[in-house]
Amino acid sequence: MRIRKQMPVTTLGIDSDDDGAFINETVAAYCKAEGLAFTRSRPHHKNVQAWIEQKNGAVIRRMVGHEQLSGLVTGQGLAKLLAAVRLYVNYFQSSFKLRERIRVGAKVKKAYHPPATPCDRLLAHAATVSVAG
Repeated sequence: MRIRKQMPVTTLGIDSDDDGAFINETVAAYCKAEGLAFTRSRPHHKNVQAWIEQKNGAVIRRMVGHEQLSGLVTGQGLAKLLAAVRLYVNYFQSSFKLRERIRVGAKVKKAYHPPATPCDRLLAHAATVSVAG
């Protein structure tokens, strides 16, 4: 899979939504051949893939809008755009990540980690093993 080559970490499995486009014999055979765990979200539960949908709204739709796009040339152009956007979002665009939420009466007080890129967070994580040096 082309996506696995772009990942900075080892892929242990694939967790797809319930769409038939993802749950099929081809994906199951690929996972078996590559030794990947294959799981799916819970059927009939909305927002199980909320982080993915959030990124679609915050990143993808902001770049290309809400129109339905079709056609080979459009798909090729979109793939090139999204490849560049992926690099920008993961390596250069910092964002806040929620550290804790504390309810004080009727109000909710939120505390955030300092802004960082997804790449910075990955490299700072304790489970990340350095291959340099």
